[in-house]
Amino acid sequence: MSKLRQLEAAFASDDPESRRRALALLQEPGFEPGSSSQFLLRALGDDDWRVRKQAIEVVTALPPFPELLAGLVLALEPGDNVGLRNAVVEALGAFGEPALNAIVDKLPALDADGKKLAAEALARTLLPAALPALRPLLLDRDPNVRAAAIEGIARVGAAAADDALEILESFLARSEEEPFVRLSALDGINRLGSQLPWRTIERMLSDPVLERSALSAAGRSMHPQAWGALLAALERAQGGGVSTVLAALLEYARSFAQSELLLRAEPPSERVVERLLRLSCADNEDLPSRKAALIVAGALGLERVAPLAAEALSDVRVLGEADEALGLLGARAVPALLERLTSADADTCAVCIGIVSSLADRALTPLPVASIRNWVDAGVPVVARAGLAAITLLGNETCFPTVERWLGSEEAGSAAETALAALAQRYPDAARARARGARAEGAEAHAAAVIHSALAAPIRDTVSEDVAYLSLLLSHPDKAVRRAALAGLGRAGSELGAQTAGFALTDEEPAVRYAAVLALSRLRSADGALVGMSKLLELVHSSADDELTAAALGALAESGDARVLGVLRSLLRNAPPLVAVAAIEALARSSDPRRVDALLEGFSHGELEVAKASILALSDSADPRVIPHLGACLDHAAWDVRRLSADMLGRMGGEAVLILLRARLSHEDNPRVLEAISRAIEEASGADHIPLPPRAESLGPR
Repeated sequence: MSKLRQLEAAFASDDPESRRRALALLQEPGFEPGSSSQFLLRALGDDDWRVRKQAIEVVTALPPFPELLAGLVLALEPGDNVGLRNAVVEALGAFGEPALNAIVDKLPALDADGKKLAAEALARTLLPAALPALRPLLLDRDPNVRAAAIEGIARVGAAAADDALEILESFLARSEEEPFVRLSALDGINRLGSQLPWRTIERMLSDPVLERSALSAAGRSMHPQAWGALLAALERAQGGGVSTVLAALLEYARSFAQSELLLRAEPPSERVVERLLRLSCADNEDLPSRKAALIVAGALGLERVAPLAAEALSDVRVLGEADEALGLLGARAVPALLERLTSADADTCAVCIGIVSSLADRALTPLPVASIRNWVDAGVPVVARAGLAAITLLGNETCFPTVERWLGSEEAGSAAETALAALAQRYPDAARARARGARAEGAEAHAAAVIHSALAAPIRDTVSEDVAYLSLLLSHPDKAVRRAALAGLGRAGSELGAQTAGFALTDEEPAVRYAAVLALSRLRSADGALVGMSKLLELVHSSADDELTAAALGALAESGDARVLGVLRSLLRNAPPLVAVAAIEALARSSDPRRVDALLEGFSHGELEVAKASILALSDSADPRVIPHLGACLDHAAWDVRRLSADMLGRMGGEAVLILLRARLSHEDNPRVLEAISRAIEEASGADHIPLPPRAESLGPR
C-alpha cells in the first residue's frame, strides 16, 4: 500500500490515535506539497485535540511552502470549525515572516472573528514588523478586534517598546473606549514592565474592571503613596485578587526594602498583619503567595513573621524567600533563629547559624555566641562548621576551648583553624597566654601552633624560644600540627627557623612540604636576605613535584637575588608547563632589567599555556623587541594565542602595531580572532570599529 493510501485509510478511521500516528508519514520525503497540505489542514481541524496538537507540531517542523501557507490563512475566513481556526493561529505564528506577509494580504477579506485570530497569529510571530501590521486593526469598529490588536502590540512590543507604549497609553487614556479594551491596554503596559504616572494608576484603582491590573502597575510605580494603597487593597482583597496584590507588594518591597520610603510609611493595619502571617504559615499550600507574604512581612519589619520564616528554612521550596525575609528583619530575627536551633535538624541548624552570624549586631552578640557555642559543642560536623564560621565573625574569649576541640577533626579542622586565628587576632593577650602554656607533646600543641601563625613574634619571651618550640612540633605525628607549626615559623620570620623548615621539605605529606616552602619564603636574615635561598634552589633543581617547584619559584621571585634569573631562565624552554608558567610569572614580578630577554624565551616552549603566559607577562613592557614577538604570535597555529596577541598589541598601540594587525586582518579566518584584531586596531588607533571581512567558511574556533 502506498503512503498516500495509508494516509487516506488512517484519516478515514474512527480511531483518533490512528489519525494522530499517521501524521508522522507527512514528515517523510516523497510527498507533494499539495498532498501534505490537504492532510495537515484536515488534521488541524480534527475533532480530537490530540490530533490537532500533533498536527501543529508537524506543521511547524515543515518549511512554509505556499500551498500550506495559503491553506492556513484561508482557514481564518468565517467557518464553524473553532478547533481548526485556533490551531491555525498557533501554526501561523511559528512560520514567522512568511506568515506575517500572508496574513496582512488576507486581512481585508476577514470578518471580525478572523481579524481577531489574525491579530493573535501576528503577535505569535514575535517579529517587530508585526507592529505596523497590527496598527490598522486598532481602528476597527469591533472592540474585540481592537482589544486583540492591543494585546498583540504588547506581545511584540519588547522589540519596539517606545512605539508600543505610546499606542497602549493612548488607548488607556480614552475614557470613552470599551472598558475591556482599556484593560487590554493596561495589561499590555504591565507586560512590557513600563511605569505609569501615579495619578493615572490612582484613578484606575476605583474602576472595578481595571482595579486588579492597576494594582499590578502600582507595584512598579515607585510612588510613596503606592505602598499604602497596596496594603489597603490587601486588606480587602478576595480570591485571586490576593495573589495580584501580593505580587505587586513584592515588586515594590524589593525595590525599596529597608529604604527610608518604607521606614517612614504608615504601619499596616492589624488585619493586614494577620493576613500576611496567615499566608506565611506552612499550611498555606499556595507557594507563590506564601513566598511573597514572607518577603513583604520582612520588608514591613514584622517581627512576628520571624518564627515562621525560621521554620520555613527547612522547606527547600521556600528556603530562599525565608532567608530573604529574615535578612530584611535583620537583628530582630536573631531570637527566633536561636529558638529554631532547639528543634531543627542538623542541616537547618547550620543554615540558622549562618544567618545569625550575618544578622547579629554588637548589642546581641553575647546571646548568639553562647547559643552557637553550645551547638558547636554538640558534636555534629555540619553544625560545627557553620558554628565555627559564626565564631570567626562573632566569637569572644569564651570560645577558645570550643574551637580548640575541633582542631583535629577531619570534617571541621580547617574551619576551626580559621576561627582560632580570628579569635587570636581579636583577643591577642588571651591567645598568647594559652600558647605560652602549651606543651609540645600535649593536646594543646595544635592550638599553640595556630596562635603562633596568627600573631607577631614573640609569643614566648623571645623569638628564639618561639622557634625552638615550633621546631619541636615538626616531629608531631599529626600532619596538621606540623603544617601549622611551619606557618608559625614563617610568621616569626627569623633566620633561626631556616634549618628546621628546610628539613620539612622532605616530609611525607605534600601539604607539609608546601607549608615548608611558604615558611622558607618568609624567613629573612638581619639584613633582609632570603635565608632559605639555597634550600629553595636545591628544591627547584631536584624535585619531581611540579606544584611544589612552582611554589618554590614564587618564593624565589621575591628574593631579589641575582642568581634567581638564571634558574628561572633555564626552565622556560623545556620544563613541564606548570613549572614553566610559574617561572614566567616569577620573572614578571622580578625587577631585574634582564628579565625581558628571559621572558622572550618563553615563546619557544611548545605548550600553549606557556606561550600565553609569556604574552601576558610582556604586555606591559616598553622594550621595542616585544612588539615583533607578539606580531609573530599573530601567525601562531592556535587561535586563542592569536587572539590574545591581538588583544595585547591593541593595548600597546603605535604605528608598528597597526601595520602588524592590519596585515593579519587580511588573511585571518577565525571569527573570534577577527573580532579581537578589529577591536585591537580600533583601540590602537582610536578609529571607528572596522567591520569584519565576510568569511563563510569559518564559523567556529580553529
